[in-house]
Amino acid sequence: MTTRTMKCKRWLAIIATATILSVPAVAQPASGDLRGGDAVKTVRSGKEAAFSKRIAAAYRMLGSGNRDAGFNALRSALSDAARSQFQAFAIGQYVEAAQKFHQAGQVQRAETLLTDALGSPAAKVEMSELSDFFLMLGMVKTDLRKYQEAMPFYLQATHRFARYFGKYSRELMFANDKLAVAMSGAGNPAASTNLAKGNYELARKTLGDDDRLTWKLANNYADMLRIMGAPSRAVELDTFVLGKRTAHYGKNHFNVMVSANNLAQNYLDLADYPQAKRYFQQNRDIAVALDKKDADYVGQADAWLFFTQVAAGEKPLDDAARTRLEAIVADQQYPDILRIKAARRVADQYDKSGSRAKAKQLREKAYDISATVFSPQHPTSYAVRIDMANSRAATDPAGAAADFAKLDREMIAWINREVGTAGDRIVAEATRALADEMLYGYAHLAEHEASAVPAFADAVRRWPTIEDGKRDTLRKIARIIDPADTATHHLLKNGLRLSFEVQELLASGSDIDGGMNRLEQLRGIDARLNERLAKLHVTPKAIEPPLPSPRQLLGSKEALVSYFITRKWRADRQSSDPLEDTVLYALVSRKDADPKLFNLGDPRLRNLGAEYQIARLRTARASTESESAAVPATSKPGFAKLYTRLIAPLESSLKDVSTLYIVPDGQLFAVPFPLLRDDAGVLIEDRYTLRMLTRPEALYGINETQKMPHGGVAVLAGGLDYRNGKETGAEPLPATKSEIDDIAKVLGRNETRIEMLTGEQATEPVLRKDVEAASIVHLATHGSYESEDTGGATGIDALWQSGVILSRSGDRRAMKRDDDDGRLYAFEVMDWDLSNIGLFVLSACETGRGQETFVGGLRGLPTAIGIAGAKRSLLALWPVDDLGTSRFMIRFYEKLVAGETYPEALRKTRRDAINGHIEGASDPSVWAAFVLFEN
Repeated sequence: MTTRTMKCKRWLAIIATATILSVPAVAQPASGDLRGGDAVKTVRSGKEAAFSKRIAAAYRMLGSGNRDAGFNALRSALSDAARSQFQAFAIGQYVEAAQKFHQAGQVQRAETLLTDALGSPAAKVEMSELSDFFLMLGMVKTDLRKYQEAMPFYLQATHRFARYFGKYSRELMFANDKLAVAMSGAGNPAASTNLAKGNYELARKTLGDDDRLTWKLANNYADMLRIMGAPSRAVELDTFVLGKRTAHYGKNHFNVMVSANNLAQNYLDLADYPQAKRYFQQNRDIAVALDKKDADYVGQADAWLFFTQVAAGEKPLDDAARTRLEAIVADQQYPDILRIKAARRVADQYDKSGSRAKAKQLREKAYDISATVFSPQHPTSYAVRIDMANSRAATDPAGAAADFAKLDREMIAWINREVGTAGDRIVAEATRALADEMLYGYAHLAEHEASAVPAFADAVRRWPTIEDGKRDTLRKIARIIDPADTATHHLLKNGLRLSFEVQELLASGSDIDGGMNRLEQLRGIDARLNERLAKLHVTPKAIEPPLPSPRQLLGSKEALVSYFITRKWRADRQSSDPLEDTVLYALVSRKDADPKLFNLGDPRLRNLGAEYQIARLRTARASTESESAAVPATSKPGFAKLYTRLIAPLESSLKDVSTLYIVPDGQLFAVPFPLLRDDAGVLIEDRYTLRMLTRPEALYGINETQKMPHGGVAVLAGGLDYRNGKETGAEPLPATKSEIDDIAKVLGRNETRIEMLTGEQATEPVLRKDVEAASIVHLATHGSYESEDTGGATGIDALWQSGVILSRSGDRRAMKRDDDDGRLYAFEVMDWDLSNIGLFVLSACETGRGQETFVGGLRGLPTAIGIAGAKRSLLALWPVDDLGTSRFMIRFYEKLVAGETYPEALRKTRRDAINGHIEGASDPSVWAAFVLFEN
């Protein structure tokens, strides 16, 4: 049997290293000091000498104890110098003075001086001295925890360091590091981590692993990874830094003590208590050896050790332990992160004992510390608020519902920004994991508090695509614009398409430059759209009303089932078993009724015996024999169990339903729903017309034309020649040529204009040009999906693992954006404009598969085609027989031309196949393989 799959044996990884920000990468001299000494000229002649004498006199007054008068004299002298022709001298003196106050702990006075300088004429003259000035101003703002105010000054500094000292300079790397730290404190963990990563990698490349600046950048990068919840990735960095610092400074040095503490915190977060204690003990031993008089480092080390012993269960959390930990919370001499951890630990204990008022007080204290030290929009602050909402749910469910609804609104905007600037898929998913914690608690509350279900249902709609309201605004506008206004609707469609693409590109890090380019295109569309809306007199008030809910969109015999997996993560999300718990929920929406929430338990298919059966179908060699040939009787109970798990619990809410809209999540995208049968052996499609949605928002366009329009353009590709010179390429698929010939005849009855691509004609450039003007696209060829779990290359983005084979592809397997490689990957499809296409068919193997992800549910051709704007796509979940597939597709088009809706045409085609009326398609490995995804 010939199957429409092409297994790729050699994959070439694409490694994209870039930062989101336009400024070059980051750092400063290894000593950590500003360049004040060499950079500031102090010529003692003329007026400049007079200014120097006044400044020196002011310093003497400060040194004699006359601080206020000395400070005022200094401000006056510097102000006069800044208004003179000696601007460079003045800016240098401002920086030097601010540095002195900063080092003396008088940070507010340093801020006052630099604010004076910022408003002076000297700050308006472009010069290299402004590099240090803006850097110092950013550092002062950071120390005052004014992170948002600090970042523009860091950007000013990095711009000048790049200009005056070069994009690979130590000065620039130091400044970028300061910028990343401020971004992290301001609650931008993904973007800051991305910047820190690029900066550290640049330092390794240009300075080497033995440079102290490289160690500093590695240290700060690890801090950011730990803060955002990726301690296992921080361990490697902190281990590297500890080894280098120990070898350089000796074992008893302050920097070594800091690294030992950092490494211990990583292991504490990973619940590896023996290792945590080992490094906290090293921290303490160094503190004792240093015998610092200006800080109680030994006391801090003892506190860390005590907390670790309590966390490990070696010391009971009794009254004495609680008293000690609460004292740590109240004492500002202890590290803020330790105080927050201690408060959360004791609060949990108070909750268990019923002392909820004390627990509430401690959590409020933890939040106050986090919001002050970092910001309210910070991972630690959100984590504490999630604790507070979960705790409140036990005694005040209505109040907890309000807390969760507020968290949902705030976090989705925050996560949208973070995922959209992550530049790294793992970083994006680590950021999203915090939202998973919130949704896990929110779902548990909604289970027991019916009033919370509608708001939770709306959250479930928005979280799979991290919809923070921007795309919803475009959808609202589309609903009030005249359908005949095709120009405005085209702008709206392109805005939605580019919005999804930008998020995907910037989240994955696969093509940062491409993402920024699309972002500029999106801004251009926004500007043109605003101009059109102004001419159409569309006011903000007109788009204030919310989008309709499913209860307003559904017909009386329709139901929407949104599956949603909530996840509770372990500390080490990079481990082989990162999930502590997962729960599958189903939300059922009906016309004029509140949604119903169902807890369906463990979402993992292997517990039902169905995962094996699905895998077996992926490798089955289909035949024209009876159903039992590929799906023997022993497999039927497995699919019956799937029905029992996924559909049966919902049946009380599905009475009188004839059409079932299903939005899968995670592994459920791989489930062949048409194979599900109830205990009586009745297939689900004998009870309902199934309509699969890639995302809940697809429901908004569900009432658009569901039948194939008359006329239009169809692009049909099949009978392709895969040879490229001496390279033979993939195995020929002879039935695909007759397939598109017969489809062309069927569509001819609909007066559809046919664009036929066969042999060597179906190259990527030709195909892209043709499909963007088409209403129907049908590609009959080889398809493949290779995940790491199924032997695919590791470290390759999932959108490069899924694709189809085109003409003249030969034997090459290079995964890159190349119009001449003969391979069309999901990553490339995502960038096409398919917004005119009503039906996109990939009559090829495994095109319906993808990688389960925690940002978007699935990543592969189904979602890539949806991002590109096609209204629906017909794809295959596993390898399919060449002849059977050809006959199945022809029958499907016959149903469409006869006037059936898209989902009904597929349903009736399946029924014909089951009844043996389609040659080669009676086997479930053919008729159950194809899924119609609506976008």
